[in-house]
Amino acid sequence: MNYLKIFIVLLLIPLMARAESEPPSGADRLKAISRQYVDERRPGASRAERVDFSAASFEAEIAQQRRLLQQLMSIDPSGLSLEQDIDRRLLIGITSSDVNTAETLRRWENDASLYLPSAQLGQLLEPEFDGTPGQRMTRLTGLLETLPSRLESGRTNLKRPPLRFTKAAIFQTERTLQSLDERMSLLPGGNDETAAVIANARKSLVDYQLFLSEDLLARSDGQWMLGREAYDYILKHRWYMDANAEQILQRGLIAFEETEALAQQVADRIQAGKHWTEVYEPLKDDHPQVANIKQAYQQQMDAARIFVIKNSVLTLPDGERVITLDTPPAMRRSSPFGTFETASPFDGGLEGRLYLTPIEGWMSADKQAQRLRSHHTAWIPVIAVHEAYPGHHAQALIVNENPNLLRRVISEPIFSEGWGLFTEELMFELGFLQGDDVRLTQLRNRLWRAARVILDVSLHTGRMSFDEAVAFLVEKVRFEPYAAELEVGMYIRNPTYVLGYLIGMQEIEAIRAEYIACFGQPEPPSVFYDQLLRIGSVPPSLLKEELFARLESEQGPCHQTQ
Repeated sequence: MNYLKIFIVLLLIPLMARAESEPPSGADRLKAISRQYVDERRPGASRAERVDFSAASFEAEIAQQRRLLQQLMSIDPSGLSLEQDIDRRLLIGITSSDVNTAETLRRWENDASLYLPSAQLGQLLEPEFDGTPGQRMTRLTGLLETLPSRLESGRTNLKRPPLRFTKAAIFQTERTLQSLDERMSLLPGGNDETAAVIANARKSLVDYQLFLSEDLLARSDGQWMLGREAYDYILKHRWYMDANAEQILQRGLIAFEETEALAQQVADRIQAGKHWTEVYEPLKDDHPQVANIKQAYQQQMDAARIFVIKNSVLTLPDGERVITLDTPPAMRRSSPFGTFETASPFDGGLEGRLYLTPIEGWMSADKQAQRLRSHHTAWIPVIAVHEAYPGHHAQALIVNENPNLLRRVISEPIFSEGWGLFTEELMFELGFLQGDDVRLTQLRNRLWRAARVILDVSLHTGRMSFDEAVAFLVEKVRFEPYAAELEVGMYIRNPTYVLGYLIGMQEIEAIRAEYIACFGQPEPPSVFYDQLLRIGSVPPSLLKEELFARLESEQGPCHQTQ
């Protein structure tokens, strides 16, 4: 008998038992929480595509978020790497802010549009559906089977919502019905069971429309304002900013004044003696024909792509591209110009999609003319930069190279939207955006983002009414009235989101300035921007902490060069 082996085994038994009884490390617990967070946001996941719209399910979700927050707070950061600790703080900020905002706004009681699956339905009814006809019909009938139940939950949950929310939901229901009727006739016919599902879903939409118009509308006297306390909570706890709502408002006011002065300087070069708004308005008369709008955007995005590659602004992966498509019908009221869809963080895709809202025949002649002037020639290259190269499309591709899936999934607007606006100025500095007409348009767009800061803070802290905000955009930023109303409608539904454009741009500019002061001008630019974007769309203060820690480990401590 080998007594030595027996002796070793006897020694190991208590060690193995102790290892089995030891709780998981903080890093392991964080990894599990991060994996859960990511999995809940995968396409098809229960959180990504909610099926239970009862009030109890919304309350249970908040309770679950509170438990998650407690788990995150209990993790000792001393056992984590810097990247892991930033992930921990990132999740704490998002989770605590989500809980606070959800309890403040109680959307399930105050927003009838929450129960309408307009986006999912619009995607499934689009001609460009990515899948077989059979797959489309299976997913479509699956969605429509749940529609009566979710709309009934709306009828039960909704109490005294804001009047504007209810009016918007009535319009959205009408357009959803119209889209269902028009598009279903173009799809392959199903069996009797499928026909019954469609008929039942349509009836539930009609009933919901009647409920909104004849019941809910009369008691829609609620408020959409977030309030100063909840607003400051997001700034401090989600984005780790020192500034409060008042200080953010002052940054917006200063940026508006400075940008307006720059716009006037450019306008004077174009036509001296006139206010910049008078000079800007005629620029809208130069636009592509209706049939050529998508082509015009595609050409400018392709040109921006070539410029980015040639000048090594960013490193783009082989095979990536951006295409242009029409906005799905059910989403056209909420997207008067269009939207951009970046490559998914999950599937390794390399395609971005610019959705442009078409100018339709049902519009009046005046409205068609207004929409067409919105796509003027000086506007299009600025949007190509912001949305595609080196804007959101390129940004998504680079962050998707990060092996940390959590960083690819999280996209905080204080960085992601800030990057889009930052690239407009960057591409002006580098020489892609040229001409006084384009520069004036770019500055007008920055003025719009400064106005967003002013209006968002003012709306949600009780300084300004909805109509006053609309008038501000029309008079100060030269918005068309229809677009201004839709724009402000977006602000009241998504408090603080639009701060990300201007405030995020300012934060990125500050990070770049500090980088240059420490390490000199990056040559080529991609040396800096690839590293910046790969960390992820996290609050700039957290991003800066991780970026400079990496740089100093590679290049040594910062040495001020300026």
